[in-house]
Amino acid sequence: MTQEVYITKHRISPTINSTSEKRSVIMSNITIDPDVKPGEYVIKSLFTEFAIQAEKKIEVVMAEPLEKPLSRSLQRGEDFQFDQLISSMSSVAEHCLPSLLRTLFDWYKRQNGTEDESYEYRPRSSTKSKGDEQQRERDYLLERRDLAVDFIFCLVLVEVLKQIPVHPVPDPLVHEVLNLAFKHFKHKEGYSGTNTGNVHIIADLYAEVIGVLAQSKFQAVRKKFVTELKELRQKEQSPHVVQSIISLIMGMKFFRVKMYPVEDFEASFQFMQECAQYFLEVKDKDIKHSLAGLFVEILIPVAAAVKNEVNVPCLKNFVEMLYQTTFELSSRKKHSLALYPLITCLLCVSQKQFFLNNWHIFLQNCLSHLKNKDPKMSRVALESLYRLLWVYVIRIKCESNTVTQSRLMGIVSALFPKGSRSVVPRDTPLNIFVKIIQFIAQERLDFAMKEIIFDLLSVGKSPKTFAINPERMNIGLRVFLVIADSLQQKDGEPPMPTTGVVLPSGNTLRVKKIFLNKTLTDEEAKVIGMSIYYPQVRKALDSILRHLDKEVGRPMCMTSVQMTNKEPEDMITGERKPKIDLFRTCIAAIPRLIPDGMSRNDLIELLARLTIHMDEELRALAFNTLQALMLDFPDWREDVLSGFVYFIVREVTDLHPTLLDNAVKMLVQLISQWKQAVQIQNKNQETQRGVTNGSAPTLSLERTPYSNVFHVVEGFALVILCSTRSATRRLAVSCLKEIRALFTVLDMTKGDDELAIDVMDRLSSSILESFIHLTGADQGTEKSGLLPGFTLATVAICPGSCDQNLAIWQLNALSWSHVITTVTIPDGF
Repeated sequence: MTQEVYITKHRISPTINSTSEKRSVIMSNITIDPDVKPGEYVIKSLFTEFAIQAEKKIEVVMAEPLEKPLSRSLQRGEDFQFDQLISSMSSVAEHCLPSLLRTLFDWYKRQNGTEDESYEYRPRSSTKSKGDEQQRERDYLLERRDLAVDFIFCLVLVEVLKQIPVHPVPDPLVHEVLNLAFKHFKHKEGYSGTNTGNVHIIADLYAEVIGVLAQSKFQAVRKKFVTELKELRQKEQSPHVVQSIISLIMGMKFFRVKMYPVEDFEASFQFMQECAQYFLEVKDKDIKHSLAGLFVEILIPVAAAVKNEVNVPCLKNFVEMLYQTTFELSSRKKHSLALYPLITCLLCVSQKQFFLNNWHIFLQNCLSHLKNKDPKMSRVALESLYRLLWVYVIRIKCESNTVTQSRLMGIVSALFPKGSRSVVPRDTPLNIFVKIIQFIAQERLDFAMKEIIFDLLSVGKSPKTFAINPERMNIGLRVFLVIADSLQQKDGEPPMPTTGVVLPSGNTLRVKKIFLNKTLTDEEAKVIGMSIYYPQVRKALDSILRHLDKEVGRPMCMTSVQMTNKEPEDMITGERKPKIDLFRTCIAAIPRLIPDGMSRNDLIELLARLTIHMDEELRALAFNTLQALMLDFPDWREDVLSGFVYFIVREVTDLHPTLLDNAVKMLVQLISQWKQAVQIQNKNQETQRGVTNGSAPTLSLERTPYSNVFHVVEGFALVILCSTRSATRRLAVSCLKEIRALFTVLDMTKGDDELAIDVMDRLSSSILESFIHLTGADQGTEKSGLLPGFTLATVAICPGSCDQNLAIWQLNALSWSHVITTVTIPDGF
């Protein structure tokens, strides 16, 4: 297909002074001939929709505050419909990429008001501009529109250029993309304005475009970069030239080495060697550091995937070319922050013998910096350490037992000092420590459990000497769960840690790990080889939970007098914060781990009480755990439901009406979860029976009498049905209705039990007739003829005056004598 879609030029003329005036957007009436070939019709329709949707998004961006980054509105993931549209353009690009690119460029040039080849981003304003404030604001707004067009343009380029291997593109179009992208890498001297951040975002987007293009047109990208760099190097050294070189280097940060075929791999590292030569020659510190950062971004994905490729001469030469010089420079304070990651990467992509000969020397340097007063340096040293450890344990599979033991003990002693309550370095994301131990456990499980995790969890400590060390225990518990989950799911070797770079387009793929929620049993622990460690971890969890409940659990419930009129931000500070973080981990670990030593009722009581904790996240985790128990653990359901009811009766009173209402809502949700679980189970059983013999469904295995727990809930619902608050009474009725629905799903309607709400409905007419005069509504009710259709539940939730509410309370209370004669209400109600 060679025809293109042409979009008529249109611009927005914003009015700054009047916010009431709306900007008018004149869209051309694009008509598509229905008689054209189907492929042409599809692409023209698709591009027309893109032009319309893009203009709508630009309108939205123009209406937003200038300070708001464009990525907040335009990045992938913000608008599902627009994302689908761009993905569709990528799909059709397989069949008409050159035509689509030409049309896209035509749209871009017309949006920018440029018909010639000189189109590029030109700052409209700067701090030096002499116009009045109104004119500068207008310039910033128009500038924001230009940048929004660039953002959308790059989003589409990133997607459609991926199809070059499927549909080749003429060289002139490739050069057009390259020219435009590299113009955005040019340093804008003297520019600083409201849109400075967005200018950098657009430059990063074009860097992402170059990264995609390099996957299929590497030689063209390489040639353009080398040419641009050569021109800058020939200029007289100045701050502007230095910044221009750095901007150019940053334009290559999303370039990724192709691991196969080997010819492409070699071509990539020949280019890397050219850059390495410049790194060795250049004297300017900032340029050297920028190149080091570029090498790190490119090499980490290689280190994660490299195997036999370490023996390819071009990679071997690259490592040997840079290592010694870089190692020597790293000892200088001004270079250490930038060069430690590079030394790490060079070791990670080196041959096995080169790694073993050199890594332990650099390892000692990293360990010595863990306590560095500069938090950035200590963090860099830690990240270098855990990448080196991954290569040592996962790729190289360690050394002899004695040497490996010595190396690992040195690392563990530095990170988790014996007798210390904290970890080194402090104020570091705990996930890094979790990964380090996980790597060790991959090859040395017994060492990881006995020498690290048991120490972190204070396993074996007597109750008198047991103390909460929040960070250490948090790490220990999390890594045990990660190891057990990985073994059960047979995940294999953990991946190498990446740099965590997020692509500016929002295309970064985050593979969310789904962890098992089923309880780890003794049998399963034996299968995965953790049976000798599992019981001790469960006992440690019991001790931790009891201590945390005593220190930051019960005292920080919202019903506590000490927490009255206090804000969570003011209370969750100091030593409490890491303890609450640990508490969250412990609660999230249930029901995967059930604490050994705590009875079922005590655990349910603890979880129920945490639903009124000051910490919002802890409340949510506790309730999620209760719901998981209701859904997945049939033998816990009665205990959870009755335990939660008794918790509300004991801990939540009318003094806390909001807490009471929330608690009843949670109770209704728990009943609903039980009902949902039974429905799923019944459906599965019916499906299985239908597959086997097509016989009629029989009674579910779940259908056993639950009268006691149902009557506990009903008794509680009758109590709160007497509340003077209509909202609370409505919740009571919802509770009774959910019990009836669950009663029906369990097919218990054929038994002798009768539910409270059914008794109330059956007797409501006579009771209401006896007491209607107390509500002051007897005359209106009689006239309307509604009395025969009323149920007691209906009356209970009717709002009214104080006198009417009191009468309703008496009405509900007096009705108890009728309900209790039919339904057995448990003691305590």
